[in-house]
Amino acid sequence: MTSKDNKPEVIILCEDIDHERFIRQYLICCGFEDRKIKNFPNVKGRKVNNNNDFVIKHYAPLVKSYRSKNFQNRAIVVMIDTDTNSINDILRSLHIALDEQEGKLNRDPRLPNEKIAIFVPARNIETWFYYISIERNCDERTDYKNSPAIRKWNRIDLRIDLAKSSAKKLSREICPQGLDSNALSSLHHACDELRRLLN
Repeated sequence: MTSKDNKPEVIILCEDIDHERFIRQYLICCGFEDRKIKNFPNVKGRKVNNNNDFVIKHYAPLVKSYRSKNFQNRAIVVMIDTDTNSINDILRSLHIALDEQEGKLNRDPRLPNEKIAIFVPARNIETWFYYISIERNCDERTDYKNSPAIRKWNRIDLRIDLAKSSAKKLSREICPQGLDSNALSSLHHACDELRRLLN
């Protein structure tokens, strides 16, 4: 693994504070420096609700800015829940936002060498929290946001703990062994996307 000095500055574009805390902690566990991880824009004041449109709206301008400064050691991490859509539906929306023609042809307009990773929890980030920290026997159709096991973490300080502890457990206990073949498909997709940042 490369040293922290060689790790890029990372810009996070995500829906809410749960996403941001999870991504930040996961990247730190992967060797990225906390001070080099930035939010676009600050998510701390944003409510925890459906912010898919916000992410899709800002994705293309952020990528264009990234491309205009391709001489800098930078990366982008996007996190957006599927809600009731599929992972492919969300990816297609982002691809269309970036390049309408390519996106409508179901092509990914990101270049292979671009450090742009897209994480798409299905149905939402709470599914990942549930799978990682509570029980592996879960699915991506059920909305775990209101499950008793997740609701007990609803105080903001507890939510931060849940996001951070889930990221640590994923990076230290689950990822080193490799995901089970029957793990959540959205986590498998995230592992593939993570390679864009680490290569």
